[in-house]
Amino acid sequence: MDFLQLRPSAGRGGLWPLGLIVLALPILAAAKPLTESVSLQLGLNQPDFIQLLDSRMDAAQGNLVTRETWINPEFQLSREEAGDETETGVWLYQRLDLSGQRRLNRDAARVGLGVAQANNEAQRIRRAAEIRQHFYRVLFHQEQQRVFTHWVAKFSGVEAAMEKREAAGDLSGYDRRRISRERVATLSRQRQSAAQLEAARQQLLGMISLESARIFSAVEGQLIPAELPPLPTVLENLAQHPGLVQRQRQAKASRLTARAVARSRIPEITVGLGHKRLYAPGSSDSGLMLSASIPLPLFDRKQGARQQAGAEARRAESEYQLVLRQAQARVRAAWHKAGQLRDNARLFSVQSVAASYELVRIAETSYHASEIGVLELIDAYRSALEAEITALQLALEARLIRIELDEMTEGVMQ
Repeated sequence: MDFLQLRPSAGRGGLWPLGLIVLALPILAAAKPLTESVSLQLGLNQPDFIQLLDSRMDAAQGNLVTRETWINPEFQLSREEAGDETETGVWLYQRLDLSGQRRLNRDAARVGLGVAQANNEAQRIRRAAEIRQHFYRVLFHQEQQRVFTHWVAKFSGVEAAMEKREAAGDLSGYDRRRISRERVATLSRQRQSAAQLEAARQQLLGMISLESARIFSAVEGQLIPAELPPLPTVLENLAQHPGLVQRQRQAKASRLTARAVARSRIPEITVGLGHKRLYAPGSSDSGLMLSASIPLPLFDRKQGARQQAGAEARRAESEYQLVLRQAQARVRAAWHKAGQLRDNARLFSVQSVAASYELVRIAETSYHASEIGVLELIDAYRSALEAEITALQLALEARLIRIELDEMTEGVMQ
């Protein structure tokens, strides 16, 4: 995704705190509403999250160092006394891998680095999707608050006008009381929405840092997502998704490990170089010694290990193919659903909300002309309010399925 390019490298280094400070300076100075891109920058650059990713890379790097390191030589010192004779020996032994097993294990560990990197990329995408979900839920409840505030003010204005007419004797108290009850009900829904807004806001702040609460007072964005890219493009992006790349690399590492275990039927040779000195009354002698030893694979020829490693390699390859097919099916389903929900949200917002406000205008005109009663007026107000709330709910639903699709395909953030 584009927003992943905003994060620092997960490799070792001390540049990310400076980058975060530089990023925060204009934010602190301007104190603008929080946008989706800024929330992603903050959330993906959290120190604990960066440390988590770095620790995984360090572990994989440590495994590679272990595979690349030669086995330590063995030093042996002996002293034997028999009568007047003393024999002293010094040996240095080294095990040698002639099968190529060490090289294959080293290659598997290098692929393991790629597995860890892909795993980190996949976790970044998951975290980014979670941040975006919280961000748009905050935006949804914030827009809800705007709608409820408008209608509470609307009912208050109408109620105040009715009070004046009631005092002048031009209107019964029933109409004002019905409008007042509707205002109280709408105000109650506004308070409930405010509680939901604060809960969603705290969840978002938990992802990007609680300190941001003093910087950002609101969020800014568009609930309805942009037009979807073509399905072939989306499926093409799927093949490069870190989750699938991770499984692909894991399958490769398993194949290399299986080859290394298969080479274990060729035993390692231990060679030794020594020096022996013999002391006897009136004489002494010394000389170099060479030795070589090799285990005889009579019983344990690593049959079980070879079978287990081969089965693991086949399992990893099969899992990759199965997950790829399942992911392609889920992406197709999510792509069609995302397109339909976006179109539905857009059309409802254009058609129903505008029509509801037109009904409000007609109802108010008819009420002032005494052509309809207060119940019909309230019904028009309710219809307009519910149309706006429904439009927001449809837009949020379309946005959330789009985020799910982006998470599956690492698609471009819109």
